[in-house]
Amino acid sequence: MDDKIIDRTELVRGFEIEKGRYVTFTDDELKSLEAQGDHAIEISEFIPLSEVDPIYFENGYYLGCDGSAKSYRLLADAMAQSARVALATYTMRGKEHLVLIRPYSKGLMMHTMYYADEIRSVEDIDRGLNAEAKPAELDLAKRLIADLTQNKFDSAKYHDSYRERVLEAAQRKLEGQEVTEAPTEELRGKVIDLMAALKASLEKRGVSLEEAEPAERKAAESEGKLTKAQARADRTMERKHAGGKK
Repeated sequence: MDDKIIDRTELVRGFEIEKGRYVTFTDDELKSLEAQGDHAIEISEFIPLSEVDPIYFENGYYLGCDGSAKSYRLLADAMAQSARVALATYTMRGKEHLVLIRPYSKGLMMHTMYYADEIRSVEDIDRGLNAEAKPAELDLAKRLIADLTQNKFDSAKYHDSYRERVLEAAQRKLEGQEVTEAPTEELRGKVIDLMAALKASLEKRGVSLEEAEPAERKAAESEGKLTKAQARADRTMERKHAGGKK
């Protein structure tokens, strides 16, 4: 690189047809290729929302009833009662988009979507398919998931901490204060011991490891996390709960 400033008149637009090989276009040529839309949404089919993987979602937009309120209300109610979403096409900024329309809060939302050839193949990703988890480890992982499970998503619990810091710094600058460097956050290592993670999770909720379900205790025992004495005590308690006698 020679740090030379490139003037806009020297820039060209190109499309990579294969790695390292480009075809150039003029602005007029690209303009002629743009989709000519009339802002109409053309619905092609209805499907259950569960059939669309979130990986295809791009951006979301509220849809209002700009025109016939009755038609809008009819479509929104019919889709909600049928538990279906619509796949459609919509032209925006010269590009024809695949969109999904779904009922939302007694109205409709539109999500622009990626086309299939825009999604990277999962086969390119190392997913650890050759690594096997032991049954005991799987039991512990499921126990941890169950312990952290909530029935509903509450977005108010989550905050954009970076934005909050920027707003706070901006307010301090308005007041004439000096903006200091934010304190360095302590790096947290990855949790690699599921038993330690489970124990911490239970203790956070006021439940001791000794109060965990016998199934989880057995899993911990198989991993060598509990003493033999504790394991024997568990088996004795299980027989008592089952009404059996030694």
